[in-house]
Amino acid sequence: MKNPLFTLSSCRALLAPWLITLTFGLLGLAAHLEAAIPKIINYQGRVIVGNTNFNGTGEFKFSLVDNIGTATFWSNDGTGSGGNEPVKSVQLTVTQGLYSVLLGDASLTNMTPVPPSVFDKQDVFLRVWFDDGTHGSQLLAPDQRIAAVGFAMVAAGVPDGAITTAKIAPGAVTPANLAAGAAAANLNAANQSGVGSGGLVLSATDPNAALVAAGYAKIGATVTTNDTWQQRALGPLAGRYGHTMVWTGTEFIIWGGYNGSTFFGDGARYNPTTNAWTTVTATGAPSGRYSHSAVWTGSEMIIWGGINATFLSDGARYNPVTNIWTPMTATGAPAARSAHTVVWSGSLMVVWGGWNGLLFASGGRYDPVADSWTPTNTAGAPAARFSHSAVWTGSEMIIWGGENTGGTYFNIGGRYNPISNTWIDPTITNAPVGRSLHGAVWSGSEMIIFGGSNTTSGLLNTGAKYNPTTDTWLPTNPTGAPIARRYFSPVWTGTEMIVWGGAGNSGAMSDGSRYNPVANSWSPVTNAGAPAARHTYTSVWTGGELMVWGGANLSVYSNDGFSYSPSRTLYLYQRP
Repeated sequence: MKNPLFTLSSCRALLAPWLITLTFGLLGLAAHLEAAIPKIINYQGRVIVGNTNFNGTGEFKFSLVDNIGTATFWSNDGTGSGGNEPVKSVQLTVTQGLYSVLLGDASLTNMTPVPPSVFDKQDVFLRVWFDDGTHGSQLLAPDQRIAAVGFAMVAAGVPDGAITTAKIAPGAVTPANLAAGAAAANLNAANQSGVGSGGLVLSATDPNAALVAAGYAKIGATVTTNDTWQQRALGPLAGRYGHTMVWTGTEFIIWGGYNGSTFFGDGARYNPTTNAWTTVTATGAPSGRYSHSAVWTGSEMIIWGGINATFLSDGARYNPVTNIWTPMTATGAPAARSAHTVVWSGSLMVVWGGWNGLLFASGGRYDPVADSWTPTNTAGAPAARFSHSAVWTGSEMIIWGGENTGGTYFNIGGRYNPISNTWIDPTITNAPVGRSLHGAVWSGSEMIIFGGSNTTSGLLNTGAKYNPTTDTWLPTNPTGAPIARRYFSPVWTGTEMIVWGGAGNSGAMSDGSRYNPVANSWSPVTNAGAPAARHTYTSVWTGGELMVWGGANLSVYSNDGFSYSPSRTLYLYQRP
């Protein structure tokens, strides 16, 4: 049976009352069509009993199940059915809490191959049981979704060198032959991405020096994606602004917001592949609010803070797989606030700054596994502010800009390391003019800021790039920059920052531009088919598309959503 006290957040599972913690990741998926190639899943994990890394031999049982856990597609010994526990276990050596296993490796005792039919399923989840030899076999839940398996199957069936220029007919690879955003989704922050294991790479740069240096050769075929907007299906939510939106990897989740009279405490999930909505349960959800914050942990959405009839310091965690809300502890939580910032570090949600009638130069770190808060260090922290920006670099949170109630607009910030709980002051040399309500993104190497407003300059259409490695600022090119604005939601695509919508001097806006920091240049976003003008909407980048939902324009509150595919030419490279 499933332990009712079990909770999971991010990639760690905590099993109470005897405290087994399981940390795991799917390091590689190989599901090959050829009979000679084993159907295996490379899986690694970490087990902690109490507060001690487990050492010794552990008994593990594994199943691949459907999204509601009632159908078993495969189990390690072949006996599992209906989501139930297999009979026989696999013995694995655990060293300092760490173990690894090849699921489907028939050379292991009590391990059966994973049949290819499993990877034809749209939703496949991994279910794990663990026995430390003392407490009996326990189900670790929730089940974890396995993604991109079908892609791995196809890629594995293409040997290196199989696809050459001669085998690609002119015009064969066109937008009509690609799923929306499929090519763009293969680009990462380095403008390139491996396409399976067949040695093929799509690159946004030509020539791509890094690929050439690695021995790749351009084989001549190119893919051009269109600069287009597409309206998506209407969902179950009323129009609103000041809500939050997170991207899970397969869908975005909308929650909360305000429409001038109602503080919403409802939400919904949208899957752009199926163009379908699913309602988020209201059972256990936080109270209605707006100007709150939300992060995605890898398995849960965490909602915190905001405002309704009063400022709030509570929140909850939502698991879209189980459609269940879990309350967050209030012990040690930061003071109630809105207009704060939040980042997800990979294991902690970091809240900082904001306002509730008082200004804050403080915050907190929330650990969803332990359900505990720890205050951020106030020593060396930036001055108190609200309506600032924050980005996560992979090791630091960078705070910049914002304002205080005394009319100061900051062009200074701070860099915070949540592990060491310390602050560093970034340089203000060549920093842009102070502002609030601007946009900021992290490019993988730089923080890029744009827009916003202050009382001296009014609305701004200027920006800059900050490199924390060199501690330097460089201005963004003003030529071709969008019209000055605030209350917009920029995204980073892996190669560009997209700025769209917001509030300008004449009201809500429906135009935008894309900024390429390598070329230091702007390109317009098409207006054809674009959403109606709006500000205080939400947006996410899916890997291939910009998704926009909601927002306000005077007393009109939108409940529609759109996707935008930026135009780009992708060059096909092949490993020799």
